[in-house]
Amino acid sequence: MTFAEWLYRYLVGGEMTGWDSAVFNPGPVLLEYLPTGPGQRMWETYGPERGM
Repeated sequence: MTFAEWLYRYLVGGEMTGWDSAVFNPGPVLLEYLPTGPGQRMWETYGPERGM
């Protein structure tokens, strides 16, 4: 979903993503771990597939 689509849905009171949402986002969840100090780098991992 692009930012423009998200903003439009938000402004008209539409269904948004979240715990109690009917919006389906395919694919596994992407988790990004940001650096917490100097010299560290960001890394990412994927959660389980949807429909476990």
